[in-house]
Amino acid sequence: MGASILLSACSTPKPYYKTATGKKKQKYYNEIQFGGKSASTMKKGF
Repeated sequence: MGASILLSACSTPKPYYKTATGKKKQKYYNEIQFGGKSASTMKKGF
C-alpha cells in the first residue's frame, strides 16, 4: 500500500512553470515586464 502511494506521487506531471520551456518563457516575460526591455530588442529562446 505504501509503495503504491509513493509511485503515484512521483508520476504526477510537473506544473508548466517548472518545466524547462515554462522557465524560459517566465524569464522572457519577466525581462519584458520588470527589466525595462522591449519585446523587439529581446530574442525569444523558446
